[in-house]
Amino acid sequence: MDIEEYLRQKRELEAKKEMLEAKEKVVDHDKERFKKEQRAKIYAEHGVNPKHIATPETHEHTPAHNYRAPSSGPGLWNTFLLFLILILLAVTYFIPRFGEEQIRNIVSDEGGSKTINPKENEPTTPSPSSTTTSTTTNNTTTSSSSSQTSDGPLFSLFVRDDDEGQFDKFGKIDDEILVVNIESGPKYYEDFTLQFNNKELEPIMCKLDRTIEIDTDFDDTIDIRDADVDRFKIEMDSKGTKTINSDVVPGTVETGTYEGSGDIRATYEARCYFCLDEDCNTIDEDAESVQEAFFRVWINKEGFLTNSTNSTN
Repeated sequence: MDIEEYLRQKRELEAKKEMLEAKEKVVDHDKERFKKEQRAKIYAEHGVNPKHIATPETHEHTPAHNYRAPSSGPGLWNTFLLFLILILLAVTYFIPRFGEEQIRNIVSDEGGSKTINPKENEPTTPSPSSTTTSTTTNNTTTSSSSSQTSDGPLFSLFVRDDDEGQFDKFGKIDDEILVVNIESGPKYYEDFTLQFNNKELEPIMCKLDRTIEIDTDFDDTIDIRDADVDRFKIEMDSKGTKTINSDVVPGTVETGTYEGSGDIRATYEARCYFCLDEDCNTIDEDAESVQEAFFRVWINKEGFLTNSTNSTN
């Protein structure tokens, strides 16, 4: 047998060997696939999921148990809650309890027992309904009590000269004191009007007092003072207006002697009240409002100064 024949046979044997190995691999692969298909069918019939079997490399790097790092959360919350409880205890035991005395008083009042006021040095104020008196003056009944006076009716009061106009709060007209010269008759100033305006929707009644001060020699010193209480009494309907133009100043004075000249200072004080009946026979003196009107007038100043100069010479 020559060499070429030998090589040819060897190649054929190697080819057959490779073919057999390939067939064996195909058979093994088919067997393995068949086994997997059968195993999957069995698992499907029994409702079982196949477990994953880790390879040795995976097993080396995957720990058997998962451990979490210790957390400080629960311990921190416990400490915070303990601190909060200690604060509440301190507030309860060391800070005075507010309102304890008031609560005792309320409980005592509801139980019908009499509560004693611990402030013994404070004066007791009588109830508004405890000391009510009734008086009758000039056919008008006034109801009064010892309680604190509340706000009375709203009204306005002013005085004006019939020719020159209204007096300001300083008793002047256009910043000037009114000068009146009377040569004959009573030396009284009468050309003025007092006006009242009721600003309430209810009827009111007003009492008017008058005070006269006279500087007889114009030296800015009051020589005569005269007071007249309840000189006038007027009644006004809702939003009504009343005027008084029948008064004269200084008029008849009870103290001192008026000789027809002087610096006359007149103050009218009005005290107004709500009417409690239709005819205003009864008024509520607990609700009082007070306003004043003031004016000055020089009566016969030039004549007085002339006479004083002549008598001095």
